Amino acid sequence: MPPGPRLSLLFEWFAADQRIRTLVERAMADVALRPDEYAVYSVLFDEGSKTPTDLARRAGMPPTTMSHYVRAMLQRGHAVRETVPTDRRSYRLRLTSEGLAAHAAASRAFREAHDRFIDALEIDQDEARITLRAVAAAAAVAGSKLNADSMEAAG
Repeated sequence: MPPGPRLSLLFEWFAADQRIRTLVERAMADVALRPDEYAVYSVLFDEGSKTPTDLARRAGMPPTTMSHYVRAMLQRGHAVRETVPTDRRSYRLRLTSEGLAAHAAASRAFREAHDRFIDALEIDQDEARITLRAVAAAAAVAGSKLNADSMEAAG
């Protein structure tokens, strides 16, 4: 993409995010899971059962947002709650066979977007992954500082 006016890095990130969302939404238009739902299911599929708090942390979203995904997964029968033996008040989510089937169907569509994206990517995947993790960490730190400053100003 040719360079344009120098807008903020956050704007460039926003624009890239919009393009990626459009790519994935087009590829997944005919499957039962939305791309954001597929991402949440993928954490459980790839990493095994998790508490909702751990799942929210891993997906980079607030626990209150994750609660909507958890509720939908349970209502669809795509996940079940498993008691955590060390803390009876807590539970882990595990995908059911129906959840695994939904994930598999969505995975085929997602793979199409992923493969086209990787083919078009002009930098090494590992480099991109390192950069993405650095950006995510910077966003988390900046968000925490913004929250702390907001609380201090309100206090």
